[in-house]
Amino acid sequence: MAFRSLITKAASIDAFPKVEDDNQQRSEKGGILTVMVAICLFLLTVTEYRDYRRLEPTYKFLVDSSIDSKMQINIDVTVAMPCQSVKVHIFDASGQRTALTDYLKLVPVSFFLPVEDPKYIHEIIQAANGKSYDHQIASDMGACRVFGSVQTNRVASNLHLTSAGHGYASDMHTNHEALNFTHRIDEFSFGELYPNIINPLDNSVEIAETNFEIFHYAISVVPTVYKDKNGHVLYTNQYAVTDTHKTFEEGRAVPGIFFNYDIEPISVRISEIPEKSFIHFLVRLCGILGGVVVSVGAIYRTINLIMTGGREDPKLYTDVHHMMRHI
Repeated sequence: MAFRSLITKAASIDAFPKVEDDNQQRSEKGGILTVMVAICLFLLTVTEYRDYRRLEPTYKFLVDSSIDSKMQINIDVTVAMPCQSVKVHIFDASGQRTALTDYLKLVPVSFFLPVEDPKYIHEIIQAANGKSYDHQIASDMGACRVFGSVQTNRVASNLHLTSAGHGYASDMHTNHEALNFTHRIDEFSFGELYPNIINPLDNSVEIAETNFEIFHYAISVVPTVYKDKNGHVLYTNQYAVTDTHKTFEEGRAVPGIFFNYDIEPISVRISEIPEKSFIHFLVRLCGILGGVVVSVGAIYRTINLIMTGGREDPKLYTDVHHMMRHI
């Protein structure tokens, strides 16, 4: 009984008084407004949930403490010369020089137009599978796609694409008229890829104006540690680049495409964390939904008051009057 009495007394301080059903009036306008508000609240809820689920990357800069001796380079470059004329080398700060031509895939392609001739397609398939192919037929396509991934020393290096007989001793020599270092870079990166990474050289094209031309890319490689929302850690790299090119007279320099890169002593740590906590999401959602309901209700009552001139709706007590007549 004491508990029941306490509950009864608590009703006297109810901050949310209820309106009797007999004093409520439902209208078509109110019903339409309710549907519109419900749709609006649903859209707001979906938007807030998507915003809550969005991950915000955080960046932290540290002194690079890694001691890895190797670094992966990913390359996908198309040069407007036959594959037999293209040579790929890397020369690093330790004095080691490595011919990468045998570690990458060189596939004959057409630089500007898609290949549809069956005889060309056959040679492309042969080259892509590492099998021998007819170089004469492949040369008619006029370009070579150089792609693959290689492990190199993790020191400052110069990776370059040159032509046979130019810059390095070779048993063949590319005619000067055939030199054309017009190229398209579909991918050039260091290490594994992570979501939303930006490689500045990807999808870039350079057109050679003469047979003797140098394309130079000065690259600063920044070691990067990427940590996703599940705690998985990926050690990779990103980079910034400055590009230049120049023409020269025959015999003054070696024509080609040169990627000079250096390793920065500073590393960046990228972590994915939720932008808002779940409690923050609930508080914000309740505030928005409640504010919309209250605001729309106040606007509706204000408009209704203006339209009726402050007079009570004569239909408000119609049901009560009908009931009293039958008593």
